[in-house]
Amino acid sequence: MTSNLAVFRMSNSSEDSDNRELIERTLAGDDAAFAAIVSRYQRRLYRVAFAIVRDENDADGITQDTFVQAFSSLARFEGRSELETWLTRIAINRARDVLRRRRVVRFFSLTPDPESEPMLEPVDDRPDPERQFASVQLRRAIQRAERNLSAQQKTIFRLRHYEDLSLEDIADHLGLKSGTVRAHLFRAIHKIRKELAAWRQQAPQGLDDEQPALL
Repeated sequence: MTSNLAVFRMSNSSEDSDNRELIERTLAGDDAAFAAIVSRYQRRLYRVAFAIVRDENDADGITQDTFVQAFSSLARFEGRSELETWLTRIAINRARDVLRRRRVVRFFSLTPDPESEPMLEPVDDRPDPERQFASVQLRRAIQRAERNLSAQQKTIFRLRHYEDLSLEDIADHLGLKSGTVRAHLFRAIHKIRKELAAWRQQAPQGLDDEQPALL
């Protein structure tokens, strides 16, 4: 155990040192250095963005915007946190901006699209019609429940249950205490479960297994 921990720390230290070198080279005008940063973290940031916005195009745009903002702000990066943490915070803030814009659009839209924000896909690749219908109903129930969440609750819920981040990582990324994150997550889960209660009563036998694990 001690040996594995030592290797993990050594790996982190090596990556941090490499990141500092890449930052210094980028600030000195080496475009290839920043391209290396993009290559290292692009997939990770995309997954975080997609976990929040649940849309491939938006997640891709958020990822690109994150690197644009990071590049323009790199000179002000003081190294108080890891580069990955700093980039992830930018991506999360960008994703939350997208959620806020969606809320405004839905508010002023005369014909809101209930399928504009799909949350879950059916578990089976080729479900029978009854199971497929129930899966669609489950997705819509989660959509309705998430619309009752605050922006903070929605962000925390999605990072925890779609990106599978720990409470400590979420707290670090959002600049919150772990207890605050836990409280927001508890309230979000309570609202989701309340909305799903009616769906469970109507779901065909065996469909309860398709529900996401909330704890």
